[in-house]
Amino acid sequence: MRPERYILLLLVALLAATAGTAGPLRGDDDKNQVARQDIRRLHPERERAKAIKKLREQLSRKADPNADPWDTSDEVWGTVDLPPQALRDSAAVEGRRLSASSPDEGTPRRMTWRDEPVVATLEQLMPYMTIDADGEYRSKYVSTDSVANEVYFAFVMAADSVPGPLRLCVNYCAGSPLDYDQVIFTIDGFDYTFYPAAPRHGRAGDGMYWAASDDELQPAYKDLVYALTHASWAMIKLVGTGGVSRVRVLNDGQLDDFANALMLYRLLGGTI
Repeated sequence: MRPERYILLLLVALLAATAGTAGPLRGDDDKNQVARQDIRRLHPERERAKAIKKLREQLSRKADPNADPWDTSDEVWGTVDLPPQALRDSAAVEGRRLSASSPDEGTPRRMTWRDEPVVATLEQLMPYMTIDADGEYRSKYVSTDSVANEVYFAFVMAADSVPGPLRLCVNYCAGSPLDYDQVIFTIDGFDYTFYPAAPRHGRAGDGMYWAASDDELQPAYKDLVYALTHASWAMIKLVGTGGVSRVRVLNDGQLDDFANALMLYRLLGGTI
């Protein structure tokens, strides 16, 4: 192993050992938002806030989020007006999420992959990440319990001390069964479709059902990866094989987690 690679991995291990106490809790409340301001730059955008509010109002009319975290109807969704591209920060980081720029400022466009420099350090990223007993890297805020509702990036280190494939993991749990074969992300108004290889599903007890998928992200999905890590807002739709789908808005913490995981992955030498 090259000396510089050994030093990098040693630093990751040391940072991971202290991450449990170094990172603030993720959440949507003002207190937790303020706790993260030391390394995130907030850019309040009124148009973006209006878009997110309207999206949540659409969902609240279709399903009670306290009864079922996934929407059960197939109504049109993600139809809000987009915030102008020029309103986004074109510099580096917005909460850890990156900000995309467009050649045509003011014209919303479907995002495509760009090879951008990593704008965070190990010291900034590791307090928000965890490494489990199997060597899997993922956000420390993600629950791997079968009854959790999660969507996130994860990866493990390969034998040659570089990251293995970046993976997209989805876990659904609700009061209705779901056998899905497509995952559609609507990101800033544009759809990105992902096809999981072999989703699993079963019963979680007490009238609950779960479904999950864990897939390596092939180069064909680079645009999706880029969009998730640069999104102003995003929704996920699990398309069921029986004609029933589930829809959910991704919160700011989840979008930050995507960006954190991708930046750490690339910082350690990972490529898609």
